[in-house]
Amino acid sequence: MGLKTLFIASLLLAASYATAQDHSTPRTGAYPFGHPYWASAADSADFTTFHRIITMVEETFESPSGDYRAVWRVGEHGGIAAVSRGDSSLLHFEGTALLGLSMHLPFRMADGRRGVMVVHETPCGLICRDTVYYLEE
Repeated sequence: MGLKTLFIASLLLAASYATAQDHSTPRTGAYPFGHPYWASAADSADFTTFHRIITMVEETFESPSGDYRAVWRVGEHGGIAAVSRGDSSLLHFEGTALLGLSMHLPFRMADGRRGVMVVHETPCGLICRDTVYYLEE
């Protein structure tokens, strides 16, 4: 009886590790927390397109200045990522002005418009980061 129990236990153990399909490749994209939460499927498609067509630029050559509107917000807090549309709030930059604990990273859209990504991290035990994408008016 002991040998039969050992055989059944080894089969159950092997079945728990065996899969019919290969594991998918690990996500190495912009979201270290896995799949983000979206307000709608349209937001998912629109942000993916937006994020794909931006090009980061050197800050020494592209200093953001002028008025910018918030178009997207990404909140990463405690292991959860949530992406939402921006609230169209206005932000005014004067050259290379810093925004307190925030950092700003300039980018260009495929159509030539300038943008700035403002990243603000709050000190906490986990990752607590808000990123807002602004586009020039």
